[in-house]
Parts: sequence; C-alpha cells; structure tokens
Amino acid sequence: MKKVAVIILNWNRAEQTIALINNLLEVEKNINICYIIVDNNSNDSERNILIDYSKNNDFIVLDESLSHYNTNHTKYMIAVNENYGYAKGNNFGLKLAKKLGYEYSLVSNNDIFIEKPLIESLIHQLENDNSLALIGPKIVGLEGELQGPYNKPTLFDQFWVPFFLPLFIIINKLSSNKISKQLAVKNERSPYRVMGCFMLIKTDVMDEVGYFDENTFLYAEELILSEKFLDRGYKTGYYPEASIKHVHGFSTEDLGNRKKFNLNLDSDLYYFKKYRKYSAMKLFLVKMGRKANFYLWEPLIRKLKKSV
Repeated sequence: MKKVAVIILNWNRAEQTIALINNLLEVEKNINICYIIVDNNSNDSERNILIDYSKNNDFIVLDESLSHYNTNHTKYMIAVNENYGYAKGNNFGLKLAKKLGYEYSLVSNNDIFIEKPLIESLIHQLENDNSLALIGPKIVGLEGELQGPYNKPTLFDQFWVPFFLPLFIIINKLSSNKISKQLAVKNERSPYRVMGCFMLIKTDVMDEVGYFDENTFLYAEELILSEKFLDRGYKTGYYPEASIKHVHGFSTEDLGNRKKFNLNLDSDLYYFKKYRKYSAMKLFLVKMGRKANFYLWEPLIRKLKKSV
C-alpha cells in the first residue's frame, strides 16, 4: 500500500502553500509523498497562481467530483467551488487520498516550516501502535512557545478559570498547588488532542469515523475528531522528539480577532452539545466564561502591559 499523502488546505495564500511544498521537497527527500493541494475557493488572482504552478509542476487539477484522477500520479490540486472551511475542505483531500490508496494522510496548514525530516518517524509511531489513529509532533510557535498537546476540556477550564481569571492568577501565584499544573497535560504521549495544523492520520480510520465533521467551518475539528476516535476505541498520539515551526494564526489573520473568536466559540459550543452532551446550562456557562475572557480580561491585560 502507498505510504503518505500530504494535504494542504489553501485560501488566498498561494505563495505560502508553494513555499511549504518546496520546504517538504527539500527536507523530506527519503520518502515518496503524494501532494494534494485543496484550494478553498481563493480569489481569482490567488487561484491562478496555484493553477499556473500546478501546470508547470505536473499537478493534475481536479474539481469537487474528484473524478479523472490517476492512481499512478502523485501531485494534485483540487479546486473547490466555495470556501468550505477547514473540515470540509480537508475532507476533499482525505477522500482523494483514500481513493488513491494512501495508508497515511498528513493534514497540514500552509503556515508551517520543517527543519528536519519527521514524516517517517511519525509513520513509525503509528505502525507500532494499532490503537493510535493520529499522531502529532511538537509544534513550536515563532516565540518558542509550545502549541499543544491538550487535555479534554472541562467546565473548570471553560468557565471557572476564564470567568474568575484574576482570582485564579492570584491563587496560582500564592499556592504551592499551582492551578497551571492541574491544567497541564497528564499523559503527554497520549493526550486528548493535538494541534490540527500538522497531524498524521491513518486514512482508513478517517474513513471509518466519517472524516471531519463538516458542521463546523473553523475550529474544534481536533476536539470532535478525538471524540470520534475514542468512540471507536482509538487514541491520539504525541511525539515530541519530532518538531515543526508554526506561524500560528497566519492562515486566519484576514478574519479579524472578533470573527475568529465567534467562529471558535460557535464551533466549541457545537462540540460540547453534540459530542459531550452538555446541557443548556453548561453551554451557557461555557459561553459566559469565554466571553468574559475575550471581552473583559484580555483587553484589560493588554492595557496593563502597555502601561508598564
């Protein structure tokens, strides 16, 4: 069976997508990769850049039907009709990877930089553990901050901590039993979820669980996927020995902070309602906690930092 297809979702960032492919071609020289670009209905100028690139680099350009593919070919661009968001957009790539017979699918943002080969080591982790459906590497932001892995979210970290944030900051500084330690991931190797910007998945398992839930446009995809995996007896893995750099937020910077917050909150509420069976009261508390943090505490903290 063929090994790995790399799926890169693009929206108005053609040059960034091309740069990632060149990065992979330069670094991952010892593994055969099938490249699948999914263009999420970029504007005409951005899409034309990708179409020209595809024509000049032997990519087959497909429409949403995913027909006319060639199982012996390893470069594809899928030009979809709408901006479907993360879940549905990536599903086009995952379904093509399944049709092409790839055992593993690497879902990647285009705001990623890879310094050393890591795909083979991630594949090795999945091959050695049948219970794993997905694995992610260490993800490092521009300022060296770690992005993930994460625990299963609870009402404590969704309402109590953000709603009463100043109190918890004081308690965290004064208490020997740090709240930050309580919130830290307990089992790093098998966390609840990893960052969705770069994760290697068993293609057949994605097909088994019905792929990403397309009822979200952006955010909560990894949370929902973790629940789907757990429901079928699979786990999520984390492999910190391999790492990538992530320009976090670059792919969504055009949306604006308020729109990103609302999209994130809507997706998370959908996840809590459908997959965690939260009551209306619990959903209300999650909403209040998140809004208090975004509209009250975050602006106040930014203001205090500027005044120092």
